[in-house]
Amino acid sequence: MSSEQPPPGRPRDWLDDFLDANTTPAPPPDPGPPQAADTTPPRPWYSVGKQPTDEPAQPPQPAELPGMPPGLHITFTPPPAPVPGRTPSQERQARARRWLLLHGAAAAVGWSFGLHHSLTAFLDTLGPGGAAAGLAVAGGSWFAAEMVAERFVVLLPSRTRPAVIWALRIPFATALLATALHAPNALI
Repeated sequence: MSSEQPPPGRPRDWLDDFLDANTTPAPPPDPGPPQAADTTPPRPWYSVGKQPTDEPAQPPQPAELPGMPPGLHITFTPPPAPVPGRTPSQERQARARRWLLLHGAAAAVGWSFGLHHSLTAFLDTLGPGGAAAGLAVAGGSWFAAEMVAERFVVLLPSRTRPAVIWALRIPFATALLATALHAPNALI
């Protein structure tokens, strides 16, 4: 006599049975009103530009100006539109405030890291020519920062560029501050 035993159940059979008994199936979604069939092909996952079915934009046609030789094209790029509600003097004041904020923060960082100690010691050794030498150091550091920013910062990721350009201004701003505060015959 062979007695067959049922296979042992899974340990979570009771949970599956409980969930099956207490859940109701979701009703089918309402299809909604009938819509017209979309005739545009789906956009491929790899496309980032315009649809291939879009017509390319027509370039502006060159204008023939009287007295100009044929084939000479003149391109005019209009200046950016001013912000509505701002006068030109307000724009200048806003640019000046931004310049002072950026360079003031750079000078404060240079001052807090002690860059001013070496600059003031150098300016004190020069005596009456310290102001001119301080301005020369500031000009040289500005020139170096501009050259590095123009040629090498473009190799960095775009979101790091403003921070790197600001960091390149630290020696320039610190040299200006040290010259203004500690050079003999300084105006301040």
